[in-house]
Amino acid sequence: MKPFIRTTTQLGTYFDRGTLNVTAISLLQRSSINTAAITLERAFFADPMFAWVFPDPATRPAALRRLNRVPLEYGVRYGKVTSSHDAKAVCVWIPPGPGITIPGMIRSGMLAVPFSTGFGPFAKFMGANDTMDKIHKTRSPEPHGYLMVVGVDPELQNRGVGSALVKDGLTHADQSGCPCYLETSERRNLAFYERLGFVVLQEATLGTGEPPAWAMRREPQR
Repeated sequence: MKPFIRTTTQLGTYFDRGTLNVTAISLLQRSSINTAAITLERAFFADPMFAWVFPDPATRPAALRRLNRVPLEYGVRYGKVTSSHDAKAVCVWIPPGPGITIPGMIRSGMLAVPFSTGFGPFAKFMGANDTMDKIHKTRSPEPHGYLMVVGVDPELQNRGVGSALVKDGLTHADQSGCPCYLETSERRNLAFYERLGFVVLQEATLGTGEPPAWAMRREPQR
């Protein structure tokens, strides 16, 4: 069985429908985490869950940027973070194994987040995360690849950029015979992921006034 995580810097290419050029996919370097955090801030600004966690649109960008540094840091340390377009499109994969660990999140800066985002919003986020984490452990207990985050700057969306990054990870998961799992709180994402072979396992409500979220899984394909 091939390992789930590849360590080569250059991973592959895809055809960008917007520029009509072949675009490279590569591993995100630590020096690009700030740029990638801005990408995720812009990508998730209108996400229903984050609009619920950070209801003030004036303070939401900075909060999202701070919060989303954590999965990027975690992915660089313990998983694989792929990117294209100078980190304006990023994808965080966690390989089969222990999954997300508390020590790993602490090392990735999670404890400092509420001091910059506010303790109230952080508590809402952690409550929603706990709900989905319980579903994750129940519905997909065996080793699997976890698509933790994928985000594309709005100026690059609808050009196949995000699907190319996800497909890169799925291809390697298929080669290693590994199922994959993800969560989304954006209803319109369901069709996107279903086209890539994911199926909905469960719908959940994350908290009072919060829109639903979905757990999805994909079996390895040959």
